[in-house]
Amino acid sequence: MTILAYTEETFGILTDDQLYLDCVLVKPAATPDHKLQAIRVWVPKYPLTKDSVLVCAQHQVNAGGPDGSAAHLVFDLRGTGYSDGFNDDTRFELDLHAVGEWAKERFPQAATTFLGSPTLTNGRVYVWPLREGGVIESYYYPPAGRKLSQPCLLYLATYGQFAPADDAICDSFAAAGFAVYGLDPLRYLLHASGKRPLTPQDLEKDMEQLVQMLPSSPIIIARPLAAGLGLVWAARVESVKGLISIGNAQRGVRAAHIFYNHNPHTYLLARYARKLSPRPLAIIKHEGHPLGGDEDELNTLMQSSLPPHRLERTSEITPTLLHNLVRWVQAEAKR
Repeated sequence: MTILAYTEETFGILTDDQLYLDCVLVKPAATPDHKLQAIRVWVPKYPLTKDSVLVCAQHQVNAGGPDGSAAHLVFDLRGTGYSDGFNDDTRFELDLHAVGEWAKERFPQAATTFLGSPTLTNGRVYVWPLREGGVIESYYYPPAGRKLSQPCLLYLATYGQFAPADDAICDSFAAAGFAVYGLDPLRYLLHASGKRPLTPQDLEKDMEQLVQMLPSSPIIIARPLAAGLGLVWAARVESVKGLISIGNAQRGVRAAHIFYNHNPHTYLLARYARKLSPRPLAIIKHEGHPLGGDEDELNTLMQSSLPPHRLERTSEITPTLLHNLVRWVQAEAKR
């Protein structure tokens, strides 16, 4: 019999406009409220409900053990699930404010972090099935124009943070004629590793299945932490046309409850960087950013990889920079 390291508390939070938000708080089983140091709030992507992220909260708290220091909250946005409201009321900023105020009142000693944002500008939310009952939540940005064959881009945001800036980047590529699919990789990884930690073979199978659902072979852009997953996917699945890897990569494949990494060589990313050639690899150091990448690590990845490859340094990740690098990947992939 499996003994869970967490408990669940179901309750409601009242917004300033008097709407009830249905919530579930996932807490370490042995940690009293006053000893919690962090509250992490999983924000569902409208129109999805808290069911889309409950597994993520459970998996993370369970991994921290019964004496963990972080609790995770999931909730239904207004007009969805069991919360009050109407479908056409999308004033979700009121919901986020109410949740934040609740967290400050109940856990004044804890830092509150919101994981994700509720809406996309032009993206469409899809949930696709994967092996063993897992799912992958994706955000599709239709390409502008009517080309018979649009290039495809797979955009991996920083873990837990598909933010408005990511939404804007994806939208800019769609406006340039790309079929864009955005992911919060952490949501995928927590669903996929619910039964057991993931091997590289598991990740390969998932990527192969994902590629079959895309309109064409993708180029991958992977933000910090997600860069590790991007390297594994690109190296093991040859239909990936190329990779733009940004910031910290190795840290992103260290979590033992997600990745089967008992052998340190299993996810040693320098091995994967070498396997990517002859497909192009661009590595970016985001200078001044806490997840922007360790100089030694990025140099090792660069030295381990083979042409065509390049190492860039920048103080800001802009759409212009990414568009230029994607054009470079496209040009190199045609040679």
